[in-house]
Amino acid sequence: MSDRLRVNQASGLLTFLNTQLKGWTRNKIKQRLKKGCVVVNGQPIMQHDHELQAGDDVEVWAAKKNIQGGMSRLEILYSDRDLIVINKPAGLLSVASADENKQHALAMLRNQLSRSKRPVKLWPVHRLDRDTSGILIFATSREMGEAVNEGWSGAEKLSCSG
Repeated sequence: MSDRLRVNQASGLLTFLNTQLKGWTRNKIKQRLKKGCVVVNGQPIMQHDHELQAGDDVEVWAAKKNIQGGMSRLEILYSDRDLIVINKPAGLLSVASADENKQHALAMLRNQLSRSKRPVKLWPVHRLDRDTSGILIFATSREMGEAVNEGWSGAEKLSCSG
């Protein structure tokens, strides 16, 4: 369930949401922003000072459910045109495994970000064990995924010797 809103004139996101979401407290709106539940033109936005333009589409999603309750949305911690970083809860697979056909973060995130007739392609940069919670990074292109992995390998070679 979500509230869908259309921007009529340029405004800051928090100001716009405060005027449009009657009966919502400022804290409730800020919580939705912090949890990645506000989407502008198909992109999750977490910055309250994000500038909106006339014609922008804004969606405000209901709070996420926990993993045992059938979570349908993941918490997005960071997003730009190349990378998306999520908070993976414990109990959720990072990607599909050959022997299991269970819900996994990659498919959930693709569903969450895709719009009708505009599917989102994502490549996992790394994986976390099912029972491990933490930050999971996805690239929006194979090339970016490879570049991040190369940088990661190089970082492992650095040492802090005196």
